[in-house]
Amino acid sequence: MRKHKDAIGFFDELRAVENILIPHSGFTKVMSRLRKAIEFSQQGAEPRHTLLVGESGTGKTWLAQHFASLYPPRLNPDDVIGPIPVLIVETPAIPSLKGLAEAMLMALGDPLFFKGTAAEKRNRALDLLRRRNVEFLVLDEFQHFLDHGKFDSLIAVSDWLKRFIDDASVPCLLMGLPRCEGILQVNEQLRRRFSSRLKLSAFSLDTMEGEREFRALVHQIDKSLPTSELSKLADVDMARRLYFASNGLIGYLRPLITAAYELMVIEKASKLDATIFEQTFIDVIWKDGLKSLNPFNKAFQFRQLNQIGEPFAPAPVHVRSVRARYRS
Repeated sequence: MRKHKDAIGFFDELRAVENILIPHSGFTKVMSRLRKAIEFSQQGAEPRHTLLVGESGTGKTWLAQHFASLYPPRLNPDDVIGPIPVLIVETPAIPSLKGLAEAMLMALGDPLFFKGTAAEKRNRALDLLRRRNVEFLVLDEFQHFLDHGKFDSLIAVSDWLKRFIDDASVPCLLMGLPRCEGILQVNEQLRRRFSSRLKLSAFSLDTMEGEREFRALVHQIDKSLPTSELSKLADVDMARRLYFASNGLIGYLRPLITAAYELMVIEKASKLDATIFEQTFIDVIWKDGLKSLNPFNKAFQFRQLNQIGEPFAPAPVHVRSVRARYRS
C-alpha cells in the first residue's frame, strides 16, 4: 500500500512539473493580447485577429493550449461536452480546404466529420461553432498550406479563411512558422484582418539582457520544482549548459527538465545536477550527445549544436516564393 501511495504521489508531482508555467516576456505579451481579444469580443467588440509566428520549439502550441486551459470546455447535464470557449484546430499535414473543415469538425466533436462536400463541411463547422459557443478560434501549423499547396490553392485558402472568420465572428489566432506569413501576401483583405502580428523567438545569450532573461526563466522553473532544495539552475555555468542543451527553445527545455526530475526521483537525489542532466540529454534530446557533444559534460566546448548531424542543425526548407509567383 505504501508503494502504491508513493507511486501516486510521484505521478502527481511529475504532472505538476510538466505543467509548470513559464511566464517569460514573450509568453506574457502574447497571453495579454489573447486575453484582451476574447474579453473585448465578449463585450460585443468586433473580433480582433492575431498572427503568431515562431520557429519550431518556441512554444506556440503549448502557449495556445495553456490559453485554452483558462477557458475549459464545460459539460452539460448529460456529461456531454457542451460549450467549447477556445477551439484549437491543427492544420492537416497534407492540407486541403476539405481537410481543414474536417479537422474543425473533429475538434468540435462531430462524429460524422468525414461526411459531405467541402462546402457542406464548412457550413456544419460554422453551425457547430455557434452551437458550441466557441468564443476564440486557434488555427495551428498553417504553414502547411504554403509548403504543400499549389499557388492557385493559396488564393483559394486565403479567400476561404477570410470568409470563414468573417462568418464565424469570433477572434482568431493564426499560428505557424514564420513563412506562413506568405499566405497573407496573396490576399490584402486577409492581411488587414491579421494586421496584429506577434512573434515568439528562441532565447539568446548574445547579449547581457538575453542571458539575464534566460537565467531568470530557469530560476523561476527551479523555484517551482518540488525538490527538497534549489538545484541552482540559474548559476551562470548551469544556465549556459541548459541553454546549449535546449538551443534556447522552450520546446526542448521543458521535456529536458521534466525528464531530469523523473530521473532525480528514481535515483533518490535531492536536486538536479549536471550528472542527471547529462544522462537526460542523451535520453530525450540527442542519443549521440556523448562527452564533448554533451552540454553537461566537463569536456563540452560551450557552442551551439547546430552542425550537420547535430540536434539543432537547420532543417532544409523548400518553399516557393509566393510573392514572385503572385507577380507573374
